[in-house]
Amino acid sequence: MFIVFTFLNTEYMLDSKLHTNMRTFRAETFNFKTTLFQVKAESLFGVMDKTLHLLQMGFTEEEVSLAIDSFGQEAAVQELADSIFARRIASTIEQKQVKIESEFQGEQETEYSTYHQRLNYYDDDDDKLRAKRAKHIFRDDRGASSSHAVNQPSFTPWLSGCAGSAGDGYLKEEDYEMTSGPRANVHADLAKPPFFLYGNVVNITKAAWSELSDFLLSVQPEFINSQLFSALMRREGYLHNLPTERRNVVVPKSPMTIEDAVPSTRHYWPTWDTRKHIGNVTSEVAGIEQLCETLGKTIKDSRGFLSEEKRAQILHQCKMANLIWIGQDRLGPLQPNQMERILGYPPNHTSLFTLNPPDRIAAMKYAFQTDTIAYVLSVLKDIYPNGLRVLSIYSGVGGAEVALHRLGIPLKCVVSIEESDVNRKILKRWWAKTEQSGVLRQLPGIWKLKTDVLEDLFKEFGGFDLVVGGNYDSCRGGTTVNAAMGMDSKKYFEFVRVLNRVRSMHALFK
Repeated sequence: MFIVFTFLNTEYMLDSKLHTNMRTFRAETFNFKTTLFQVKAESLFGVMDKTLHLLQMGFTEEEVSLAIDSFGQEAAVQELADSIFARRIASTIEQKQVKIESEFQGEQETEYSTYHQRLNYYDDDDDKLRAKRAKHIFRDDRGASSSHAVNQPSFTPWLSGCAGSAGDGYLKEEDYEMTSGPRANVHADLAKPPFFLYGNVVNITKAAWSELSDFLLSVQPEFINSQLFSALMRREGYLHNLPTERRNVVVPKSPMTIEDAVPSTRHYWPTWDTRKHIGNVTSEVAGIEQLCETLGKTIKDSRGFLSEEKRAQILHQCKMANLIWIGQDRLGPLQPNQMERILGYPPNHTSLFTLNPPDRIAAMKYAFQTDTIAYVLSVLKDIYPNGLRVLSIYSGVGGAEVALHRLGIPLKCVVSIEESDVNRKILKRWWAKTEQSGVLRQLPGIWKLKTDVLEDLFKEFGGFDLVVGGNYDSCRGGTTVNAAMGMDSKKYFEFVRVLNRVRSMHALFK
């Protein structure tokens, strides 16, 4: 009997303990689920609050959802609004699918004043005016974007009069005069740090440049023919707030003629080929070998008596494809190392194990000619003798960084934003080879440069002295104005957006 009672008592105690543990487990599980629900609810309400603000600003649910997916739920409302606004404008341009025909050459600009109104919020030069606009939009202590701007009716696509290219072997008569002298067009309030420079080597019209300028604080472009500094004859345009007095030419200079860049070609260069400069950086390789063979055969078959017409045809092909004389009556394309020399980059700058020669040329297609941009940037040497802090947006193969290094300006830090893995490797490799003493921080995309990240960079480096950017995308062709120009308008808008954020933070951290 005692044994049975003990067994039953033990069984009861075990059963009681089991029930107690189960109740504890259920309670803990309930508390965990409750806490998890509360966290999710708080996160959900935060997203809903941001969504409501953005919807009240006039953005669509689809735009808001896409922005939150791209930038994350933690992104500030202003950051989300800016990204939507930039995407909206760029999409408006691209969705028009405007074909580049002769009709665009005579098309008049329309809705320019309305267009200008839409861009007002980018100009945060007047903090009082910006704050006045902001308080009517949404409650966010991190800033605001103008809802009035995004609710304007659709407008004629900017750059609608453009039929741009990266050069066609010569400069047209309509090309603008090269600007020089003091920048009277830059307001005194803008001609101060942080300095900025946006460069574009794509051949676009005056009207297009005017509209680009309107986005960037109405700073007028400066045009420089790279022929003045190199064997490349190309107009490069710059929107910047840099001084122009006391500029200097970088030394040693890059080759000034094709013959200087490729000395071996002088032995085979015919007297009737009067070219001294190349007119573009072409990456087309399809059919080049056959073209060279055909042209060589034409020359040999003429037995030294080429007609003026055939000479003109051969010269035209040479200009378009960047062909040089590599032997007696033999033509061949410029090689990557030769193109690097002409553009002012160090030997084997684009030489990566994974890149073939055409890919190396393609990487340089829209790169800066470093002597030319160095001339514009040379004023920084006296302003920052101890070094420069650079934010490089869409760095490409590092043209601006190479130019600053050639000028002898120490690079304290370079925060480089570049989507191309190849370009990032090229810049990182150059940084290591030149034994830079500063810090190189590389980001794979503009979406990584969120407001909090930018604030952390300001705290780490104390701000930026120069914000530099350009259009480095390869032109893949297509039917839209942007594709034919080789320009990525979204990237330009993002450059302006980030620049204005830097300028605002500069005033706060000053």
